[in-house]
Amino acid sequence: MKFTANLLDFSKLLQKVVPAIPPKSTLPVLEHLKFELQDNILTVVATDQDISIMSSLEVQDGENGGILVPARKLNDIVKALDASSSFTFSSNEENFDIHIVTANGNYTIKGLNPEEYIQLPELFESEKPDFSNNKFSVSFSEGVLQRLANKTAFAVSTDEYRPSMNGALFQFRNNYIYAVATDSFRLVRAKSEDESYVFEEEFDVLIPLRMLEFLRKISTEVKMSMILGLDKITHVRIDYDNTVIVSRVIDEKFPPYESVIPQNINAVVTLDSKVFLSALKRVSLFASNFSKLVRMRFENNEVTMSAEEETTGNYGEEKIPCQYSGEKIEVGFNWKNLEEVVANIDSNETDNNLIELQFLEPIKPVLIMPKRENQMLLSLIMPIRI
Repeated sequence: MKFTANLLDFSKLLQKVVPAIPPKSTLPVLEHLKFELQDNILTVVATDQDISIMSSLEVQDGENGGILVPARKLNDIVKALDASSSFTFSSNEENFDIHIVTANGNYTIKGLNPEEYIQLPELFESEKPDFSNNKFSVSFSEGVLQRLANKTAFAVSTDEYRPSMNGALFQFRNNYIYAVATDSFRLVRAKSEDESYVFEEEFDVLIPLRMLEFLRKISTEVKMSMILGLDKITHVRIDYDNTVIVSRVIDEKFPPYESVIPQNINAVVTLDSKVFLSALKRVSLFASNFSKLVRMRFENNEVTMSAEEETTGNYGEEKIPCQYSGEKIEVGFNWKNLEEVVANIDSNETDNNLIELQFLEPIKPVLIMPKRENQMLLSLIMPIRI
């Protein structure tokens, strides 16, 4: 095969696919990119067998063919070259030598026979979703899927002994979608609602954290479809621009999170999230590195937060205004978990940066939500017994 391409465009193509290359693999072929050229369209595939990415680029002066290219070596070479120029790529079908020629250089690396590449039926045999007859597909407008991934990724558990929490649960319901993640200390549920969503039957998909990290980088319109095997969803497919990403889903039962969301509330505190986060950051400097405990007392339209390092006697306390006139409530929080939950609420999701903390009891889960009539985000955090 042979082609000429602009280095900048080619580099952007590599950045899309190289993240799917495993750091180390018992299968050397997985450390390679699969190149296939047909009618001046270069298609590049990378996989670690859990996530597969395929992207394409139009090139010039092409001669059809295929080759397996060492991914990281090629990526290092391209990064070192002048991105403003072009280059010529060619491969020898007999010994699989790869030649890269630029205006000032000539480089050779060793490739592999493309026939050695593993079979990826979920990628090569699945098709771009046809929304006219595929009930397991949905089109997300610009930025919507990215938001769902951004809102949930931080709360996903990384505990390998809890595989059911190692991803975000996507729930497809009538004309809305929930994305939910929890690590048992906190829970986040983001919502997307659109009249264009028409799900004839409800279904759930548990998407791994690693796939969420890819989705966080995609800001364009996205088409999502499910790939079925043996009457259950086995993979999720993402189509955007000239790129396809296919990921295994987690074949586990997500915890019944609805049961931990408080249905009865005894107290509601309203406060400015920016003021709250600023004070929390200062007070947390005095908290124990082990427990990360910050105490909060709510009374008389005021929040008093304090932290103490018992071994040193260091102590910090700060008061900020809030809207609350009920009986005194005192609650303990892991400040780091609390900070991440509140910081996850963007200013454009609230009215005047206001958020609500809703309590049932000091040791029961606490709801944290943006103060807005049409709420699209719900968070929950477990307090620390004090």
